[in-house]
Amino acid sequence: MKDQAETVAPEADEAVRAYIRMNRARLAQDGSFLAMLLPQRFEGDALDMQIHVIEKLRAENAALKTKLEAVERAVKAWGNPPKS
Repeated sequence: MKDQAETVAPEADEAVRAYIRMNRARLAQDGSFLAMLLPQRFEGDALDMQIHVIEKLRAENAALKTKLEAVERAVKAWGNPPKS
């Protein structure tokens, strides 16, 4: 957004806030109104920052799980040495 309410008309900022407060239910039901209030989504590979973060955490979790399983196998093998 190039023009912010406080630079265009200082009273517009409070008018918008008052409208939102008075029409919360309507705004919550209409996705297009709600979308105008939310920041724009990322373009390219990460369409949404939350999705990007969740996917990154899932990958990290999978890597950590793999390492944990390897450590558990090593500990189990250490406790049960092979018989000669």
